[in-house]
Formats: sequence, C-alpha cells, structure tokens
Amino acid sequence: MRLIEVLYQLQQTESRLAAIHRDLETLDTGDRLEAEMDRIGEEINRHRQTLRELRQELLDRELELNDMETKMRQMEDLLASGGVRSGREVEHMQRELSEWRRRKDQLENRMLELMLRIDETERLLKEREEALAQQRERLNEIRQQAAIIKERLLMEREQLLAERERLRAMLPPDLLARYERMKERLGGVAVAKIEGNMCGACRVTITAEIIRALRDPNGLPTCENCGRFLYGEV
Repeated sequence: MRLIEVLYQLQQTESRLAAIHRDLETLDTGDRLEAEMDRIGEEINRHRQTLRELRQELLDRELELNDMETKMRQMEDLLASGGVRSGREVEHMQRELSEWRRRKDQLENRMLELMLRIDETERLLKEREEALAQQRERLNEIRQQAAIIKERLLMEREQLLAERERLRAMLPPDLLARYERMKERLGGVAVAKIEGNMCGACRVTITAEIIRALRDPNGLPTCENCGRFLYGEV
C-alpha cells in the first residue's frame, strides 16, 4: 500500500472515530423525556393532593349540612307542635331558622362548587396519568433503541481503534508526526482527496508533476496552495 494511501485511510478512520464520539455524546437516551415525565409526575401529585383536600372538604360540608337539616327539622317540628308558647322564644327560633336556611344555601352552593372542581381535577388527573403512561412507553422504546445504537457504535469504535493502530504502525515516525502537526494546523484535514484535477480541500488545480508523484509508492505529493497531502486513485 502506498504511503499516501495509508495516510488517507488513517485520516478516514480517525474522522469516523470522531463522528462516533460525537454520536455517543449526543445519543438520545431519554434524559429530556425523563425530565418531562418528572414534571408530569409532579403535576399528578398536585392534582391528587387537591382531590384529597376537595373530597375532604366536601365530606365536611355534607356532615355539616346533614347536622343542620336535622336541627332545622327538629325546630320546625317543635314550632309546628305549638309546644313553644313564648312569643319572644318563637321569634328567636324563627330568626335562627332563617339564619340556618341562609347557611344551608351557602353550604349547598359550596358543595356544588366542590363537586364541579372535583370533576375537573379528576379529568385533569386522568389526562396527565394517560400522558405519563404514553411517555413511559416512549421512554422504554428510546432506551431500547439507544442501547442497540450504543452497542453498534462501541463495536465499530473498537474495530476502528484497532485499524488506526495498524495503519499508524505502517508509517515512519517522522511522517506520522508531520501528519499530526498538519491535522492540528489545518482543521483536522491533513490529506485532501483529488477531485477531478483539483485539490478537494482548497479547490486549486493540481499540476502534472503531482499526478506523477501519486504513482510513486513512497511519493507524498502536497497541494501547492494549502499544503495538504494529496491522495488520488492511480
């Protein structure tokens, strides 16, 4: 294999390794979705707490209403029986009944409001629970897919690392050091592939001398403009 071909394959291998590293770093493992699920879980807990409070208040109001209605019936029965002979006491009882009726209206209105709020909160809770269940399924799918992709990338990375070492061992140390310096200086691209009759990196036309140098197994032609090694099929 020509030296320039070894250099080009080394660069291609390292480029793919860099791409794999980026893919692993950005692989979607469901973290964003899990954070959203946590937020929905907090909403569900708030709805459940609200429901407990609303239902408890509704129960308290029902007990209060039942107790009040019992007392009202007793007082109405007492007034109807004529057992209260004092006009002042009758008047006092009638005022008390009137106050209880007003309070009864308030309780019934509040109970209606509570029932409406319970219905709405139950609706919201069900909606959020269904959303959470759907996202839990989606998270499982994402994680399964991520595990498959990660395994494939790691396997490919191991193969490429071995290939990189094999290629590096084929190069003289001074050439390898030159390649590394050029990569650092030229944005990671030390070897440009010839495209037509131009340098694939800077698009400057190459000379016939460079074409001849490509046929030399030890030839290392470089672009006269950007200074990169030039690789081409011969």
